[in-house]
Amino acid sequence: MAVLLAVPVFGVATQAQAQAQAQESIGAQASAALPERGEFVLGLVNEGERDGFMRLGWIKTEHGMLLYDRSMMPSAQVYETLVFGLTPDLQFESVHLEFHRGLAYMNLDLDAENGRLVGQRVIQRLEGTEEQAVDIAMPEGILPRPVAFIMPLIMSEEEGTEEAFRWYGPLGNAFADVTITARPGGVIETPAGSFDTTRYEIRGGSPDNDVYVTRGAADRRVVRIDVVGQNMQFLAVPETEAEE
Repeated sequence: MAVLLAVPVFGVATQAQAQAQAQESIGAQASAALPERGEFVLGLVNEGERDGFMRLGWIKTEHGMLLYDRSMMPSAQVYETLVFGLTPDLQFESVHLEFHRGLAYMNLDLDAENGRLVGQRVIQRLEGTEEQAVDIAMPEGILPRPVAFIMPLIMSEEEGTEEAFRWYGPLGNAFADVTITARPGGVIETPAGSFDTTRYEIRGGSPDNDVYVTRGAADRRVVRIDVVGQNMQFLAVPETEAEE
C-alpha cells in the first residue's frame, strides 16, 4: 500500500452541522473524517542508527474499523503485532497483541463485554508458560493509543488547535489523559525527501511524542515522529521501501 494518504477536504460547516459535530464523540468525528483505508511506514532511528520500523494503518469495515500496528526494533530483539477491532466511533470490540522480546513471548486476546475488556494473557518463557485472566474496566469514550498518531492527519493546521481524550495502551496495560496540540513544524529532512510540516505535540502519555505532518488539505502524510526526551525518532522512508 502506498504511504501517501488522501485525506478528504471538507467545506465550511453550517451552524447546525457544527452543533451536531460538537455533540459527536472525538472517536466518531475522527472515524468519519478518515478515508476508507490508510497507512504510513516510518523507519526507526535509534541513537543515530537505523534500527527497525513502524507500520501503522487502518481499514474501515462494514462493522467499524480495524486499526493495526506492526513495529520492530532488532537491536533490542523487540517485535510487536497489534490489531484493534473497533466500532464506527472507535470504541473497543477486540484487542489482539503479540509481543516478542528476547526469549520471552506474550500473546494477549481481549473482547469487549458490558463496558469491560476480558480475555487472557499468555506469557511464554524458557522456564515455562504463564496464563493470566484479564478483566479491565473500559468506560465509554476511551480510545486506543494509536489513534493519537492518526488524529494529526485530520486536525486543523492552525497553531494552538487542540484535541484531548483518554487512551488505553494494551502493551503496558496503561491509561493516559492526552492532549494533541498543533504547532509550527517547519521544513524537515527525511530519507523520503524534504517536507513542509505542522508539528502536533502529544502530551500526557509515556513517553510524549511530536508528530510531523505534511501541510496541505488534500495530501497529508505523517513523515516524522519524535520520542520526546530520547534520542529516538521515526522518519519517512522511500515508497519502494515502504511497500516491501
